[in-house]
Amino acid sequence: MNRKIILPLTFLLLTQIIFQINSGNCFSENTNLNYYKQTSLFFLDTNLNNSLTISDAVNFVKEISGGEVISAERRFKKSDPVWEVILISEEGSFVKMEISFYERTVYMMNSDEGPFTYDIKPATDLISLSEAIKIADSRSSQKVLKWKFLKVKDKWEYNFWLFTKSGKAQLRLDAETGETITGKKTKKNK
Repeated sequence: MNRKIILPLTFLLLTQIIFQINSGNCFSENTNLNYYKQTSLFFLDTNLNNSLTISDAVNFVKEISGGEVISAERRFKKSDPVWEVILISEEGSFVKMEISFYERTVYMMNSDEGPFTYDIKPATDLISLSEAIKIADSRSSQKVLKWKFLKVKDKWEYNFWLFTKSGKAQLRLDAETGETITGKKTKKNK
């Protein structure tokens, strides 16, 4: 072929390759990047719906508990966003909390290690953690190994795991009244 034809075609081809590289159309990673840019529209940083910011969630946790917040990030509980906040008590125990993304409400709290000498009051109409632990201690001679605060159906409750001779047993307390919650067992007909 003639050099007069090859040089302009080569230049045109190189120009097209450079254009594709700069526009991001030739790499599969850029396809994923474009996908995440599109889905990030669902997570706008603007606070148009008056949801809790990360600092609102941290300040709320500081108000209802003692200790120092060491981690806070947005997570999903089912399809709802929550703020997952982890704090360390003055005694060195870690507590994980899930705070509603839309209001100052605790969805869940738990701790797998003691000592449990700190206090947390999840809401004004509920008993505090220290009160619930006192009730659990009075109903069992065993020490609490771990605890959890959560909503079961329409009721808030504290769950405590105690060490007994037969292994670990769970004690459930109503977070409003402090009464023991017992599971009803039904016999299956054979």
